[in-house]
Amino acid sequence: MGPRRRPSARLPHRRDASAPGRTCFAAPVSFLSRVSAGSDVARTPRLLIALLATTVLLTGTSRSRDDSQADRGLRLAVLPCTNIEATFRKFHPLLAHVKSATGLALTIVLPADVDDFRTAATHGRIDFALQDPHVFKQTASYFDPTSLLQTRAIDGSTSQSAVVVVRRDSGVTDLAQLRGKTVMFGPRTSSTKWVAARFLFESKGITVGRDVKVVNGGCCEDIAFAVSVRSVDAGTVCDHFLGQHGARQKDLGVDPKSLTVVGRTPLVPTRVFAARKGVAADVIERVARALLQLNPGNPAHAAILESAEASGFLRTTEAEYLSGVTDPNAGAHP
Repeated sequence: MGPRRRPSARLPHRRDASAPGRTCFAAPVSFLSRVSAGSDVARTPRLLIALLATTVLLTGTSRSRDDSQADRGLRLAVLPCTNIEATFRKFHPLLAHVKSATGLALTIVLPADVDDFRTAATHGRIDFALQDPHVFKQTASYFDPTSLLQTRAIDGSTSQSAVVVVRRDSGVTDLAQLRGKTVMFGPRTSSTKWVAARFLFESKGITVGRDVKVVNGGCCEDIAFAVSVRSVDAGTVCDHFLGQHGARQKDLGVDPKSLTVVGRTPLVPTRVFAARKGVAADVIERVARALLQLNPGNPAHAAILESAEASGFLRTTEAEYLSGVTDPNAGAHP
């Protein structure tokens, strides 16, 4: 049995001398060596190279409006993803489908936070976005209200939640027992793993940041791994994670049966796909049709959707979508 592989760490920062004040991410040479030798990506180096070529990490601010669509193609911002390898795996099949169906190539962009996301939208450095509801509530003015497509969850619903997991041998069976302990939440751009999870704790009389120590992690894989190796006492992961990603967890050296659920957050709407205002209407419609034609009853389409942790897309309106984000249980507070 080979050594356990720790999930990809956040990439180190470097300063870009060509753009004062702008921070970029530099991928370390050792990144490729951390891909599991038994994984599909490791067995297919060309695939990994293709994935790397379709992802951009955005941080910082300064970039002029001259960064035109003609110069750099179409970009899809994905929030709240922070793990570069996990994002490659999840969304590459979806981007490949869009390109095959429309002839349009999309590059994934990973904003560091909401401010970075706003900056990218303001300067036209993104064209589409897939985002959680409380982030869209803050940024809706940047997007074309006629372009909205809501994702369907794995179970076909339009709601999602997170669960609080601990090690089964920890003796913790209730959230109250986590007082004084360290909990790894998701990124602050996550409606389920941060906003709704924080509400869950505080609804039980547990003040986040005072009664429990907060660590903000990234993707579910990283959070589950941290709990498994006792780096933290508990973590918040997507409600479908433990059941759907058993094989992926074992690849990380995590036994899914070693973790148990001690709390579940309120439901919030699933993520929404939106086009930035200013993107050509015909481009928006071509991409929308490609996404809407994905049918979970088609095995090839089902594989694309499952990789993106969805079961389909449906049209929605801004008013209809935001109606589920007004209640604090739905993650409206930042």
